[in-house]
Amino acid sequence: MNNFQTILVAIFLAFFVFGVLIFSGAINFGNKPTPNSITGNIVVWGTLPAGQVNEIITNSIPGAGDAFNINYVEQNKDTYESNLVDAFAKDKGPDLFIVTQDMIIKNMNFIYKIPYSNFSKSTFQKTFIDGADVLLAKDGIIGFPLLVDPMVLYYNKNILSNESILYPVKTWDEFFNLNNQLVKKNKDGTISQAMVALGQYDNVNHAKDIFSLLLLQSGSSIVKQTDTGYAVDLNSNVTTNSNKSPAEQIINYFLEFSNPSKSSYTWNRSMPSALDVFTSGKLAFYIGYASELFNIESVNPNLSFDVASIPQTTGMDNKRTYGQMYTVVTSKKTKNLPSALVVASKFTSSDFLKNLSASTSIPSASRALLSERPEDPYLANFFDSVIVSRTWLDPDSSGSEKAFKELLENSISNRLSVSESLDKMTKSLDLLLKENYE
Repeated sequence: MNNFQTILVAIFLAFFVFGVLIFSGAINFGNKPTPNSITGNIVVWGTLPAGQVNEIITNSIPGAGDAFNINYVEQNKDTYESNLVDAFAKDKGPDLFIVTQDMIIKNMNFIYKIPYSNFSKSTFQKTFIDGADVLLAKDGIIGFPLLVDPMVLYYNKNILSNESILYPVKTWDEFFNLNNQLVKKNKDGTISQAMVALGQYDNVNHAKDIFSLLLLQSGSSIVKQTDTGYAVDLNSNVTTNSNKSPAEQIINYFLEFSNPSKSSYTWNRSMPSALDVFTSGKLAFYIGYASELFNIESVNPNLSFDVASIPQTTGMDNKRTYGQMYTVVTSKKTKNLPSALVVASKFTSSDFLKNLSASTSIPSASRALLSERPEDPYLANFFDSVIVSRTWLDPDSSGSEKAFKELLENSISNRLSVSESLDKMTKSLDLLLKENYE
């Protein structure tokens, strides 16, 4: 880039920061017009519904489709990453693309990081939830979080009330106290009503995410930043009063529920998926995402259920849940960097995020919007859960899925000890980081 281009980009970056401050509410100009520094055609890729997103762009971003054009292109989740790689290889990639946290490290070479000299850490942290700090790299901001889909606890109201249980669990340990009341068995010993789906992998929806949640609650970051990049951090070298690391204790806890010799036995590999058992009215508690609400309602309209915050780890002061974060990032290969950056800032405007959140039924990552507490009890719970949501930068979703599955199955089968299984998974994650981050 020559001196003239450098100066030009710097000028447009200044407009970009100015625009973000305006749209985030840091600067208020009332009804005065704001400067428009977008020119040309900006292409955005993502897996969110195209019809809804393009309509929101037209209605929420003044001038879109008139003075300039923003074209959002919906991608198939299964082929999204391969399409990105192929498009960038042919120099035909989008100017902006929306990713979840499991796509960031793998595609870091395609992402333009916004310098802190142009948008400070403090401004970012005042604008977005604490869990968005994973987007703060050593050399700049990876992208701007748009939506967060938090994990919550769904529970069957009839099952609890039948046993005179007034409230859902608040800590993980409370499950042990309820098992005798909630688990029902047939004469042949098979489980006819389960308490919670834990202890297996294949038939536990979001097993990896639940395990990630427990690790995050223990204080682990799973993957952490270092001076040279990223490294695995499972707290596996930290020992507690039991002489076991927090990660070992989590595995042992998880496996309790599928061990027939334990009083907490409630789940086994022969059962249908956790979601199917819950929607059939035979599971007291289901750990899932906020975005699953309408699917649960549609599958069984007669199911009497409610939503609570995810259980917390006893003895930990800070509340945590796990969240899927949708982030808009800027392509390094965009031919219109200044305009792409301004569009990214416009995607963080209150109007855009409020409409996007309403359309997708996924809460925003914006502190300002989360402060507007909704009256709907479901949404209020989701908003509260987003505030305490955390996530981690997964280097490769399919590779880490395999590593987590092997961890639990090696431990369940006793092929390896818990500590050996944990060590193997740590090495697998470390290898995935080396393969996907340069």
